[in-house]
Amino acid sequence: MHHIYSTVLDFYALLTSVRLLEKNMLWLCVLSVALMLIRRWRQPAELVTTVAVQKNLPTLPAISLIPQGLFLLALLSINVWLAKPVIPLIAETRTMETRDIFIAVDKSGSMDTIIKDAEGNEHGRRIDAAAHAVDFFVARRQGDRIGLAVFDDNTYLHWPMTDDLQIIRKKTELIPRFVNGGTNIEGTTGPIQSVIDYWKEYGTAKTKVLIFVSDGDAPLTPERIAELTKEMNALGGKLYMLGVGETWNDLSKTDEKQEPLKKLVAALGGKIYSVADEQQMLDAVADIDKLEKSTVKVEINETFRDVSIYFAFASCLLFSLFLASVAFTRERA
Repeated sequence: MHHIYSTVLDFYALLTSVRLLEKNMLWLCVLSVALMLIRRWRQPAELVTTVAVQKNLPTLPAISLIPQGLFLLALLSINVWLAKPVIPLIAETRTMETRDIFIAVDKSGSMDTIIKDAEGNEHGRRIDAAAHAVDFFVARRQGDRIGLAVFDDNTYLHWPMTDDLQIIRKKTELIPRFVNGGTNIEGTTGPIQSVIDYWKEYGTAKTKVLIFVSDGDAPLTPERIAELTKEMNALGGKLYMLGVGETWNDLSKTDEKQEPLKKLVAALGGKIYSVADEQQMLDAVADIDKLEKSTVKVEINETFRDVSIYFAFASCLLFSLFLASVAFTRERA
């Protein structure tokens, strides 16, 4: 019983969703009613099919209405057919505007330093906190393509950009294993230039984001800052930095060694975060996650399913039934 009720409701919903593309054709319905009335006036039914029907004629007045009703329904079906009935089909397309994100983590020897709070309590190594923060960030970036690199005197591609974030998270676990070397940010093998070169060949997203975690400073010349800014802007790139260690604790203070990086990050519309412990790193990547949200565009396209053929079949069927009813009741011309 419930299945029948659901079927009836579905059929009703289908009927009420029908739209007519040529509504003016419905004016023919008035003509159809007029034709039915003229026919009824000129062709009174004369029931002479069988003796049994003739005997029951006083009790079967509705029989005389059957041909008229079928005739009218057939004409109305033709009218609806000519009005081009369709059922609108709504197609919703969701497109996520993703970002190409590259994360570069400093693995120089100084990143092996133990993090201490104001009271002198130890909270693990800088490199461990950095790896944890990267994993925290990656887990929140479903839909984006993320690549991973580590750097010291040179930059090493840990994993190319991929939307399989589980691989990136697995590779993140390996970051703390090898810590040595110096810090090279300015050079042609530094993290910024290496990521730029990678994006030129493999970048596809409109917006690109480079996040690098380092406790070092960068002796960037004004000319080099201009070059990197020009190349990053051409690619639609942004730069965020997580500055680790005591030298980055107070960004409001002027430090000649930090000024070049501050200028570069500011020129690229990014931000520098001072992170003294793991919690501050997590807070920083959470803030970057909010600033660089991927957007979802929803496009709604309406198409139509032509159902006029069903009304054409209904017209044929109703006319056939009409002719059969005429033969049964033997109406006079």
